Amino acid sequence: MRPAIDGVELAVPAPGRNLPPRAFTSPAVFDAEQRAIFARSWVHVADLVDLPSPGSYVAAKIGRTPVLVLRDRKTGELRAFLNACRHRGAQLLDGKGTCDKQIKCPYHAWSYGHDGALVGVPYREEFDGDIAAMGLVPVRVGTVGPLVFACLDPAAPELAAWVGQLPAALELAGAASWALGYELAYELEANWKLFVENANDGYHIQFVHDLLTDLLAPDSGETTLEAHGAYTVARINPAYVPPERDPGEAKIRFGCIFPNLIPVLSPSDLTYIRVDPVAHDRLRLFVRSYDHPEFANLRELRKLAFERTADQDIAVVERTMRGLHAEGLPPGVHSSRLEERIGHIERLWADAMLREYGPTNKRLLAVAGA
Repeated sequence: MRPAIDGVELAVPAPGRNLPPRAFTSPAVFDAEQRAIFARSWVHVADLVDLPSPGSYVAAKIGRTPVLVLRDRKTGELRAFLNACRHRGAQLLDGKGTCDKQIKCPYHAWSYGHDGALVGVPYREEFDGDIAAMGLVPVRVGTVGPLVFACLDPAAPELAAWVGQLPAALELAGAASWALGYELAYELEANWKLFVENANDGYHIQFVHDLLTDLLAPDSGETTLEAHGAYTVARINPAYVPPERDPGEAKIRFGCIFPNLIPVLSPSDLTYIRVDPVAHDRLRLFVRSYDHPEFANLRELRKLAFERTADQDIAVVERTMRGLHAEGLPPGVHSSRLEERIGHIERLWADAMLREYGPTNKRLLAVAGA
């Protein structure tokens, strides 16, 4: 028998076939993804603009795991930890801001240095044994252009291997020096995978979107599949290219860094969507856009265009989530070219779930309730 969670067989889908609907609607599958997907992946948690100076911090999440990222006051380097006190587990920091010399728990006032070391415990004599080693649990952290990623798994590949060719594309564009243009947030009643797949679906564009259909040159996309993601490069409609620029070099790069980051890079801007999982049927979108100095005057226009496109995407994603609850609905299919990235993402998902809950892993029994 193949391993399964809540009736969802953990198997790589056959070519052209999608995951079963219950992979998107099951609370048990969602819970299992927290360990198999998010706890094993490099996940975007912040940007360098959030951590401008020593003492700056950001409270973020990897899946449902709270983490904090800070810039050490002494060394200036980025550090990341589980955002949980070692005493009773209370979350230490919220939002973002500037941290004092110590990180102090608001519950019982245990305090930690910026290196994570435990430095203060009220009534320390009342604790049996040596608690000096109970510092914050470290988390791996790294940067790609203006983006900050963190990873809970010490055994996961290095960040450079995870993000593939994205750093080279950002460096070529000079995106690290671009200014923050705008920031948006949305909440949806849908499974996180549905929005990731929609953002990697070239099939729906001509039927759902008006602005994107006009912006991109038809049939110009070339797709690259990577070990932990995929991206497509398409030419921009020459009508939107300034006269001083070569239309042949005006391209847009869009895709996915598995599991939940959607970076879009054009000559004018870097815009990303992070798809944060909240529950099996709920997600949050966090959006930021950085613009090239030459195109800063188009910032408001770009924001309006994004909002229009996002509204169209949200409508079809939530509609899909409702439809997937249809009892007895078989798995769907995807096209070989326009939805190639969807097939790749679902294979990455299945591979990760099998590594964690495959037939040789006893953890499956607990998750499946066996």
